[in-house]
Amino acid sequence: MQQKTEWFEEWFDSPYYHILYGDRDMKEAEFFLENLIKKFNTNKDAKLIDLACGAGRHSIYLNSLGFDVTGVDLSEHSISLAKPYENNRLHFDVGDLRNLNLASKFDIALNLFTSFGYFDCFATNMQVLGQIKALLNPKGYFLIDFMNAPKVLSKLIAAEQVHKNAITFHIHRRIEQGLIIKDISFEVDRKNYSYQEKVQALTLKDFETMLKEVGFQILEIFGNYKLDVFDEQNSDRLILICKKQDA
Repeated sequence: MQQKTEWFEEWFDSPYYHILYGDRDMKEAEFFLENLIKKFNTNKDAKLIDLACGAGRHSIYLNSLGFDVTGVDLSEHSISLAKPYENNRLHFDVGDLRNLNLASKFDIALNLFTSFGYFDCFATNMQVLGQIKALLNPKGYFLIDFMNAPKVLSKLIAAEQVHKNAITFHIHRRIEQGLIIKDISFEVDRKNYSYQEKVQALTLKDFETMLKEVGFQILEIFGNYKLDVFDEQNSDRLILICKKQDA
């Protein structure tokens, strides 16, 4: 029996995913990463891993600043876009966050721009966090950048149309069993396509519970890319800086 394909395996490997999201603001990402590096005075000798790296834009930028970076993503298509940028301090691999079979250990793990909570249950979240902890060196750091779910839920746009590259994407959003579900449909060359995104509406309390159980200590909590203090009602992001707690 053929195993059912997860929504993210199908959608993230589609060229239309990159069309819909291809113009995400890289300047905003660079601003965020520069703020982090300055605040924590990150050592250039540190080995970084960018988990769910997509086409590698953030990995490439961090490498341009002098860091040794490995980018990992489940999408073969995304990694194929990143591979031409590899050098002796920048590497990309196809990998599943639920089963990270990597030979190297890292000082800092990054999970940026809401690339977590794609699964249907907390147990899988815990599995992923356990995999991340295992690939970190003693006293390694883990940064997770997630949406501020309470604010997102309060301002959820039920339906919209987005026009990109002569394609009209019809997007519908709903909340179902703790998941924010986005249905995406469009037509190309008289053929209809439909995809779905699902992300758990995880709160700070959820992360505090999961991270503590796995063995991470939360050191800092920020609410935006300027690294201002987190406020559940008003912050755009939930950014957590964590440290691996070694037995």
